[in-house]
Amino acid sequence: MFDTITAPRAKRRAGTSMAVSILLHGAVVAAAFGLAYARAHMPKTTAVEVPVAFRPPPPPPPPPPPPPASRKPKTPRTERIRPKVPPTTVIQPREIPKVEEKLPEIPDEPEDEGVEGGVEGGVVGGVVGGVVGGQIGGQIGSGPVEFNDTMTPPQKVSGPDPQYTSQALEREVEGMMIVKCVVSTQGVVRGCRVLKSLPFMDRAVVDALEHRRYSPALLRGQPIEVDYTFKVKLTLPR
Repeated sequence: MFDTITAPRAKRRAGTSMAVSILLHGAVVAAAFGLAYARAHMPKTTAVEVPVAFRPPPPPPPPPPPPPASRKPKTPRTERIRPKVPPTTVIQPREIPKVEEKLPEIPDEPEDEGVEGGVEGGVVGGVVGGVVGGQIGGQIGSGPVEFNDTMTPPQKVSGPDPQYTSQALEREVEGMMIVKCVVSTQGVVRGCRVLKSLPFMDRAVVDALEHRRYSPALLRGQPIEVDYTFKVKLTLPR
């Protein structure tokens, strides 16, 4: 009984669903055809080539130079604040006292009078007949003294002349030699020293002088031992 009532309703529902599905499929197919037609009739666009130039990137900037080692950072100068000193007042005296300085008086020394028979340039306390440059209190004849103009020079009595050496002859040596020797009160020559020499002739001249005999030097008529300077002139034999 119930089957007969519900059967017509089921058939109606199946017919409506079939119709809806047919309509949906038709709409999808129509949309697909429309898109295909629209694509077929769209205007074609042409691609335009644009030239592109490649530029390399710029080089990096150089690093900053290092600061010099000798330079030191400047420190700001600080000004010193000087304390203010109040001015001092100077009171000038009305009258300057005068001070008189007295220098000590130096007594005049009496001039020493010379002694009769003395030598010019001698010293106080010397012996009459002494030699300038001798020692105070010395005696004449106690040792050789320097020959001076107040004395009589020694004179040659005997003895050889200097002989040329073979080396001096070969080199033709000529000139003046100066030799200082002691001449005793007996006229003996000793202790010779060469003051000005000539090549290869010093020994020959000294030997000749020490083999000579001289008269002694005289001071006020008395013989005296002196340190006498000989000047020997050498000339080549002709």
